[in-house]
Amino acid sequence: MALAQKEIKVATLVNMLSSARGVYLADFMGLNVEEINDLRSQLRRASIELKVVKNTLARISADQVGFHNLIEYLTGPTAMAFCLADPISGAKILTDYQKKNAKLKLKACVLDGQLYDKSRIEEIAKLPSVAYIRAQAVGVISSPLRNMVGVLNNVLLSMVTVLDQIKKQRES
Repeated sequence: MALAQKEIKVATLVNMLSSARGVYLADFMGLNVEEINDLRSQLRRASIELKVVKNTLARISADQVGFHNLIEYLTGPTAMAFCLADPISGAKILTDYQKKNAKLKLKACVLDGQLYDKSRIEEIAKLPSVAYIRAQAVGVISSPLRNMVGVLNNVLLSMVTVLDQIKKQRES
């Protein structure tokens, strides 16, 4: 590979590393093309891009971005999954795929600039998704408001009932 091509690949990796919300490293040794394409398809649906990278170029890119701890995991065949949206969904998809196909071996991940090893990836996969957490937050915020509307509605209804009773009493 020519030096110019390597520089372009390094610049692309630097851009992806710095813009991704999460990056997962995996050893894909033993996976055939069909299996890799299946994994890519699953990841793509969750806005995650899987790239097979040369370790030397990945080391240079990680060093430029400041992910120095990531370099120790860049050995052997390495695939990098760049999460562009929800980083937790990446952990879920990759760990589920790893359970179905033991040939995929997760190495490490970087979330919010923090490096985690493969045991932590399984813990991350057990976390609820961002959408679920947002839905819970909206429910928690809206619940008191709904209760307050109900209370106010009951007060008005009680007031109308009292006024109606007073009207009936005066009419008789």
